[in-house]
Amino acid sequence: MGITIHYRGTLDRLEDVEELEDRVTDIAFSLGGHATIWRSFSEHDRSRLVRGLIVEMAPGQDTLSLLISPEGHFIPLHQISAAEKGPLPEPPDCFVKTQFGGVEGHVAVAHLLGAIKARYCSRLDIDDESGFYDHRNADELAGKMRSSGQAIGMLADQLRPSGLSKEAAEDPNIVASRVQRIATLVHQKMVGGLKPDPPTEVPEWMEQSLEDEVDEMDRLRRKNDLRSERMARWIEEAMASGMSDADAFDLAMQKEGLAARCEGDPIDDPIDDLFDAIEPDNDEVAAGDQKHPAVIKAETLLMQFMDLPADNASPGSFPSIACRGAMDLLGGLAQATHGRLEGRIDRALAISQLKRALSGHAFAQGAVLGLRNEGKISDDQSAGLHELLRSILKSIHVLLHDAWDEPDFE
Repeated sequence: MGITIHYRGTLDRLEDVEELEDRVTDIAFSLGGHATIWRSFSEHDRSRLVRGLIVEMAPGQDTLSLLISPEGHFIPLHQISAAEKGPLPEPPDCFVKTQFGGVEGHVAVAHLLGAIKARYCSRLDIDDESGFYDHRNADELAGKMRSSGQAIGMLADQLRPSGLSKEAAEDPNIVASRVQRIATLVHQKMVGGLKPDPPTEVPEWMEQSLEDEVDEMDRLRRKNDLRSERMARWIEEAMASGMSDADAFDLAMQKEGLAARCEGDPIDDPIDDLFDAIEPDNDEVAAGDQKHPAVIKAETLLMQFMDLPADNASPGSFPSIACRGAMDLLGGLAQATHGRLEGRIDRALAISQLKRALSGHAFAQGAVLGLRNEGKISDDQSAGLHELLRSILKSIHVLLHDAWDEPDFE
């Protein structure tokens, strides 16, 4: 028996969609999750625009659909096409299974849906099978998750995003502290003004520590992730209005205050960009800067995910989550191992990218479990992917140790 949160409702004001997207994206990234701003429309009627978010709040957890029909209803992923074609008779039932995402993942979804109800959707019905949404008792939730199946215990070490030991993760005081942190963060970002995380404040006379530099790198990475999602939204909306992809891209760049693309320049494919970034040029190869073995393994992992049957890769599906996780894993490793650790900034950049790789690893690991649970990969495939992931994880830990082992620069 799993644990599921059910929800259904209609936004109070359809014009609040963009603000909702920005706030939820910020929350998801701040909690180490993924959020993708969505725009799609019917080829026969471009006015029927499906908007909103696809959210992966925690590794192993089902995708949370915050997609919104043209009438303002929250809709599940499998009803995107139906909402594009015509009005739905009533708000459909939506749900997210949380048992493989752990206590913190469930808590994050419950608090997020509660905040959405308070600010944007006063008629949102929320039914949490665990009872947490109503009683907010994290200990009781943890107990129900432990009893929901032996798989939870087996997967705890692989999917625990907090990095806690098994004993620490079950400590009521630690669990309560982390639950309170999630509740506070969701409240602040939903109620407060929309503004980026402030830069690390360090007095002019004081040199930034490695920890400060890493915090700043993480902040900049979240800022870029948020910008990418906003640009994707503007591009899709512009294309829905009939604008060409090149003109839509230029418009998005303009809205973000970035330099416009020069006429005739191509719009790069992100997959091509990823592989271009990890291919060393001839000068680097001549100097002995070969790919790190972990990068080669991450490439293999991504290719195996991309070879999964195309009909399994619908939005929010485990194949889609697996590919995105593997891309973050590969991109983070490639960036972290591309240069030498010659100074504090180099180390901070490497650590921030390795944290990105760890997040991608966790989501890829969770997706493998989901794929096996749904019967989309065999036991042998699952075992092979888990072994590859374990090998990559060992390399990440070694790289993190080396990056944090800072020499005396004075």
